Amino acid sequence: MGLVSIAAAMPTSTRGTPSARGQTDHVLRVRASGFGRRFVAAAIDGLLLASISTVVTFVTAVVLGAPLPRLREIGPDLLVAGILDRNPMAVGTLGLLAGLVILYHLFGVGMAGQTLGMRVVRIRVIASRGRPPGAVRGLVRVLALLVSVLPGGLGWLWAIFDREHRALHDHIAGTYVILDV
Repeated sequence: MGLVSIAAAMPTSTRGTPSARGQTDHVLRVRASGFGRRFVAAAIDGLLLASISTVVTFVTAVVLGAPLPRLREIGPDLLVAGILDRNPMAVGTLGLLAGLVILYHLFGVGMAGQTLGMRVVRIRVIASRGRPPGAVRGLVRVLALLVSVLPGGLGWLWAIFDREHRALHDHIAGTYVILDV
């Protein structure tokens, strides 16, 4: 794990003094999260979102009277075959999952600085000023995550070799994943 220095947006001078206009930032030292914690957090988040999407799809299929697959038919190939066949349930499931991922990361990472999976493994996402990334940077990070994961996860694996343990989407969005101590 590397030591990452970032400038924090916490002024050293007080508000009421005339020198408040000349505020200076101090450097906040944090420890960057390694790839292992990031992977476990992503797996927890992925299982949570896939479970929610599966339950909603199952309930919707029961309510609409759509045929349900047998247990041994369930798997990634069922979803892919359904999408290729333009099955409304499969396309809806994928759309629901994509929407959940975007909203979950936009709120969790962008606004709060961590998702439930990140909270479990005690890591957090910050911007260069030491605060949560915010809505716009969070949206950029979510969209960049797609670019990072699509080519075989290479942009995500970049965090293994990066000195600051930042993945491609972290570099694009200007974020850091740190240990939450």
